Amino acid sequence: MSVRACRVLVGFALTLVTGVTVAAPPASTSAAMSERRGYWWKDEPPPAAEEQPKDLGPPPEEAALLAMHPREVEKLIEDYRSNAVWKTTPETVRWYYELQDFARRRARAFMNVTQLVMLETPDVNMQTVYPTNPVGQEARVAQRSQSVTRRIAAERDRAALVLLTREGCEFCEAQRGVLTYFADRHGWEVREIDIGRDPALARRFATDYTPTTVVIFRDGGAWQPVSVGVETLEALEEGVYRALRYVLGETDPSQYSLQEFQQGGPYDPARRLPRSTAPTARPSP
Repeated sequence: MSVRACRVLVGFALTLVTGVTVAAPPASTSAAMSERRGYWWKDEPPPAAEEQPKDLGPPPEEAALLAMHPREVEKLIEDYRSNAVWKTTPETVRWYYELQDFARRRARAFMNVTQLVMLETPDVNMQTVYPTNPVGQEARVAQRSQSVTRRIAAERDRAALVLLTREGCEFCEAQRGVLTYFADRHGWEVREIDIGRDPALARRFATDYTPTTVVIFRDGGAWQPVSVGVETLEALEEGVYRALRYVLGETDPSQYSLQEFQQGGPYDPARRLPRSTAPTARPSP
């Protein structure tokens, strides 16, 4: 083939290639791409328009306020407080305090009804089990102490305390002294086990921390931790009392701190109140 013929063929081929028209993407696809905005397309959202404060007029009437939810009233009071600070006129300040007066009277009404309900429904009145006056507090402490002391004395021959220690445990010496006081006061047997020398006992009591105090029943070997670390005598007595009742099945985990005289009362998580009924109307004198 001659050089001239080759040149003609190459020119024809180039004409075919350059003559091909690439199809443009559909208009819908192009529009969709242009509408993609936001975080994934490195585009920050437009700033939100700041809400301009409004000049408030007089607050709603009493009947309208009574029909509003307390959260709505709370928001209304906040708006009128801001409005009063902004305008600082006698009218705006008075409107704010009118709303405050409404809220104060509603709160007082709630407290008045509460006092009546506490008298008519002792089941929900914590004053029956946790008096707040000094005389009642003294009686409550005495009742609690007597309950703990009686129960510890009743189980003295069935259970004993075990102090888990190890060599070099300085806290163990302090807890040892507390257990000595406990034994002298209640007549319980107290044993001491070095779990560092007997790892099997550490596994049995599921602890590697010392000092740990455990109550263990003589028959059957049931046991329960009483305290971890150094505890006061009073706290130790409470721990023994709770552990005894728990091991004996008198309480479940949700009732662990419950005392016998609190069973079925407001402190008992297992208590279920009967469906309340409206109190009967009082006869007029």
